[in-house]
Amino acid sequence: MRRTILIGLALALAAVFWPWSVGAQQSPLKLLGQFSFESRRMFQDTTVGGLSGISYDAKRGVYYAVSDDRGENQSPRFYTLQIEVDATGIKDVQVVGITTLDSDVSTPGIQPFALGASDFEDLQLLADDTLLISSERDQANIPWIGHFALDGSLLGFLPIPEKFMSVYAPGPDGRPQTVYGIRNNLAFEGITPTPSNQTLYLINEGALTQDGPLSTLDAGTNDRILRMELGPDGPRPTSEYVYTTNKVFAAPDPPGGPIDNGVSAMIWVRHVLPTYDLLTLERAFAFGVGNDVNIFGVMLTDATDVRDVDALPQPFTGRSAQKTLLANVRALGVEPDNLEAMVVGPRLPNGNPTLIVISDDNFSAAGAPQINQFLAFEMDQSAH
Repeated sequence: MRRTILIGLALALAAVFWPWSVGAQQSPLKLLGQFSFESRRMFQDTTVGGLSGISYDAKRGVYYAVSDDRGENQSPRFYTLQIEVDATGIKDVQVVGITTLDSDVSTPGIQPFALGASDFEDLQLLADDTLLISSERDQANIPWIGHFALDGSLLGFLPIPEKFMSVYAPGPDGRPQTVYGIRNNLAFEGITPTPSNQTLYLINEGALTQDGPLSTLDAGTNDRILRMELGPDGPRPTSEYVYTTNKVFAAPDPPGGPIDNGVSAMIWVRHVLPTYDLLTLERAFAFGVGNDVNIFGVMLTDATDVRDVDALPQPFTGRSAQKTLLANVRALGVEPDNLEAMVVGPRLPNGNPTLIVISDDNFSAAGAPQINQFLAFEMDQSAH
């Protein structure tokens, strides 16, 4: 999702915007370091940027990062990256390949997406070397999820339950507004399979229209975590859980400016951090102040299944997914850019896996405050 980041964000304000206590529990996430390169770097006549989702290909030792370019710069695409990371941090990030994504499942070859037909936000590599890629919207602002080969060929689409599908009607000003389903540009920012590839989890960035308000200075927003089984008969939705975000961390400056907080990424981690099922990345924004980014460990145990609830009650009276704050990026001494993606990376010499978190630079002009930011964490499997 696009953000405007203003110059003058001061790290000295970190303590002011740190309203949560880590408590006695040791976090399993240890920041190793960060790396960045400038916005609008060119690679093979394309503008590198808008990196909104990332997946790690352990067999080939590379990463795939999807761009949310809607065709305004070049055709929708993903990049192949090499990220050099060790116990001291990220040494280098190199763009080594580009793949244009196909829009036509029935025609051989790559038929690039038309302008505005996609807005890619996450991608996940499956065990059969194919990719699932989520798009927040098409030309009619309807979300969709595609299944692609590694060469970019479109293989098909995943079904999305009806309650998530956007419905629009003219608003008071005559312009379309969402009256049901996913709000415009707030769709599935996080999709993640389990290691067996038998189950897929998805989360929308902000509450469905019928599920209540978006995040404010007083309260968070109620997203849904959707579980799908990826069986031989095709994807099958099986359950849904409520995930409540934190409230927005700061008031806008000047008053009246935009603010928000939502889930910009989600990954399955029980195979590397057994205490948790998932990690979520919550990215908050306050106009004139900047970003605040939190990483949470999430457990679905005992969460109420709301699959048969079309519209959540206000307030929600069931049991939400449990979450534990594991890291606040600002409190770690890092000024967070528009962080939108994360992935479990290679293991360190001590056996602990890495966590890579990356930003979407929104294709900022040269000299603007946004950058392509990469953070590396060690995931300490001994921490409790």
